[in-house]
Amino acid sequence: AAVSHELNQPLAAMKTYLAGARLLMQRNRLEEALSSFGRIDDLIERMGAITRQLKSYARKGQQQFSPFDMGEALASALSMMEPQLRQRQVQINRILPAAPVQVMGDRMRIEQVLVNLLRNAIDATKSERNPKVDIILSAGETATLTVRDNGPGIEDLDALFEPFYTTKQPGDGVGLGLAISSGIVTDLGGRLTARNGQNGGAVFEMQLPIMDSAENSTGGGIENGSGNEDRNR
Repeated sequence: AAVSHELNQPLAAMKTYLAGARLLMQRNRLEEALSSFGRIDDLIERMGAITRQLKSYARKGQQQFSPFDMGEALASALSMMEPQLRQRQVQINRILPAAPVQVMGDRMRIEQVLVNLLRNAIDATKSERNPKVDIILSAGETATLTVRDNGPGIEDLDALFEPFYTTKQPGDGVGLGLAISSGIVTDLGGRLTARNGQNGGAVFEMQLPIMDSAENSTGGGIENGSGNEDRNR
């Protein structure tokens, strides 16, 4: 079920891009069609990376961590969600710092978390006339990314991160996304929390250990389980 859940998003995006490419070719707009095929190629590569991640999940102690920019990971996740955002006409408001926000971890898994959070926010705003999602990235003692929607909010906060908990209709999801996301963030030394906003809607907040300038200058990757004290200072 977890494998199906993680692969469903890129598969859905591929289907949308393929339909668009077919239409563009019929209209002899070949350059634009090639661009869509390029997106599909990127998604195929991502699916391969996801299957490798899931295959090695039992060997978490051997995973390779490397520095990456949270802003770039967010841009990648938004690109994957582009078909749904365009179809639903969701207004996305991004507030990002001028400087990169560097963290040490597994970028692919963090992108999975971001896609899950964005997908949940989009689903939560289905009944809203003007769906809106705010994304705020900030850097302080931790790297903090907040996703806030203008949907109805969260009914059961206590059960939200439990496996198979879902408020969706049968066939729309099995309730693994947030449970998987919480586990990923915890594995990377961070935490994922949720609350209802003061003015309505749901607010999800992901905090990850931030890299300082000294750590960033060393470069390279580290094995999961080593160097945690340095990263969490």
